[in-house]
Amino acid sequence: MERLYLILDSGGTPLTQAILESPPNSDVFQLRLLLDDPSELDGHTDVQLIGLDDSAPARRGIITRRREDRLVVQPTENLGAAARENLRVPTAFESVMYPVSGAWRGQRALKGNDLSCGGMSFFTMEPLEVGETAEVVLPVTDEPLLLHFKVLRTLPSQTPVPLYAAKFVDLILDQEILIRKAVFSIQVSRPSA
Repeated sequence: MERLYLILDSGGTPLTQAILESPPNSDVFQLRLLLDDPSELDGHTDVQLIGLDDSAPARRGIITRRREDRLVVQPTENLGAAARENLRVPTAFESVMYPVSGAWRGQRALKGNDLSCGGMSFFTMEPLEVGETAEVVLPVTDEPLLLHFKVLRTLPSQTPVPLYAAKFVDLILDQEILIRKAVFSIQVSRPSA
């Protein structure tokens, strides 16, 4: 089974994806890079390694060697599951949501603002109550997912359309992995600022 990792610089900016070729509990991580131009890692020594699934622990480490598409990283710190959940990417998508709780009925349109492994923020014209749950069709995964979310709060918006923060609830492992994979893909494909 391949263990996919997202490699970020020390500030959390994505650099590339890689496959871990050594055991996940090794003293040294040996990785095969999945990018066309390995020179994008030039100048980086302190990196974060965020695993796609729970068997691939999130770590901070020091690059000790790089040769073509091979990378050796000395792990220095365990980052925990929060590192994966806090990985947030801006992404715009249009979708619909349906009520699970709350007083409204039918379907409402929404526009995604960002996505993380644990939730999303989105714009919608219709007001929502903090604490209510709804389900959304998430179109940015390999196959669209129907997910439950809980509205956490309203966020400041630069537009007249309300912006909400929500966390996904009642996820099964397969859904979590598909969301992580989508977040990883979006994060790496974003143009550099």
